[in-house]
Amino acid sequence: FSYHKLDLSIKDWFRIPPIGYMEYYLTAGKTWGKLPFPLLFLHQGNETYTHDYYAYNMMNYIEFVSDEFVSLGLEHHFNGYLLNKIPLFKKLKWRSLVSGKAVVGRLVQDSQSVMEFPDNLYTLSYRKPYVEAGVGIENIFKIFRLDLLWRLTYTDHPNIQTLGLRGNFYFNF
Repeated sequence: FSYHKLDLSIKDWFRIPPIGYMEYYLTAGKTWGKLPFPLLFLHQGNETYTHDYYAYNMMNYIEFVSDEFVSLGLEHHFNGYLLNKIPLFKKLKWRSLVSGKAVVGRLVQDSQSVMEFPDNLYTLSYRKPYVEAGVGIENIFKIFRLDLLWRLTYTDHPNIQTLGLRGNFYFNF
């Protein structure tokens, strides 16, 4: 297949005194050419119980495809601003956070005719983004993070979870 693919991303963070800091990433991509779905942008789902910063943690594997998309991920870390008000949590040094991820995109109809789509593969729309949000606690035993996540859109798809608990080990030096 003859095609061109462009994928741009930016990731940064900034402080918001005194309530912590915000991390964000913005990604956009476009594919030119008539292609089968494995060569298009298959948005990264995560069906495991581990939290993945870059994947959509409530999306199934190979659930959404597009040939152009824009995605945004936000995480606000409160750095103890909320939990330090509670004596036990202040002693434990647990930190709260909130997060959100969204992606919008589209698929040119020509690409759908190249290869038959599986039944569980869907296209995105600019009118209806895929969105998930969550709350979490990090710095548990100084190496663990636990997130409670909600899938806010496309909740009518079969075999999906709308609410999930995800954990992750990390080392914060």
